[in-house]
Amino acid sequence: MHYGTRMPLFGDIWRELQKDWSGNDVPRVVDDDIEKSFWKNYIKNRGEDGPDQYSKMIWPEIDRILGGGYFDSILEIGPGWGNYTFDLLEHCRRMICVDISPDVLRFIERKGREYGKTITTVNQKWEDYTGSPADVVFAFNCFYRMKEIERALQLIDAKGKKLHIIGMTSGPEQEYLKDFENELGLKIRYTRLDYIILVNILYQMGIDCNVRIMDLETDYAYASVARAAKKVSWRILSEYQEEDVIRILRRYLKKRDDGMYHYVHHFKAAIIYWRRLVQRLVYTSFIHGVCWTRHLRCESEFAPLPESSTLWNPDSRWRRCTA
Repeated sequence: MHYGTRMPLFGDIWRELQKDWSGNDVPRVVDDDIEKSFWKNYIKNRGEDGPDQYSKMIWPEIDRILGGGYFDSILEIGPGWGNYTFDLLEHCRRMICVDISPDVLRFIERKGREYGKTITTVNQKWEDYTGSPADVVFAFNCFYRMKEIERALQLIDAKGKKLHIIGMTSGPEQEYLKDFENELGLKIRYTRLDYIILVNILYQMGIDCNVRIMDLETDYAYASVARAAKKVSWRILSEYQEEDVIRILRRYLKKRDDGMYHYVHHFKAAIIYWRRLVQRLVYTSFIHGVCWTRHLRCESEFAPLPESSTLWNPDSRWRRCTA
């Protein structure tokens, strides 16, 4: 991996893409109180609607990665309103959820009791987590606020005793957004962060991960095309005429027997996973008469990796021998 190839630091690219399209910090990313307020309202408004449609399609693949195993403990980061939490519950004796939002954690605890299970919750940002490791660490669609993404991923690696599973939903974006841009000249709020950056950060950290890409779809239903135009307007960053947006949306929304106008969005998800890495091997090479060493890691499920508080340093992958 990374054999002398010059690459940008993907952690810096991640931090740049966390900003909005004007280059400003996004309030939910940098302000903990705004993030907590968002989730308080989200939990209140969504009520008991259940998991998102797409998560039901992703779960069977996660189940396959788990291998049908039953673990002593699973730690989930940022459970949100439980898209995967209650399926994960069936695979472990003890479930731990870490989240900055107390409202999310109260919801998760209550739903856990309805399943007859007790879920341990930790009201903390993942980057500050100091709790015990777990057999499995799981995190999906929870990375948007993690500016110190290298630290967050290293902590995931350190706290998982057997298996690490992370993931994100991905593009392509809705087709009508490109029409808004090309035909109407509008500036569009496209999604900026994507899974491939996480893969490259892990690569630069020396973690050789596996990636599975899944095809997904979500069916959006609107009472009218005008209502759909209002719903999607947050994706438009420039001034626009509503009738122009409605005209384009009519190409994509189909009225069904239920009287609603439907749009089926086809997109993807990436599931990234790796198993416990237990030792580092040091390779020595002579390049232009200078001795360099490179630290690689070997996989095993049976021995613990020594805990380390040292964060990954991009300059530490190859070290010049001084002896």
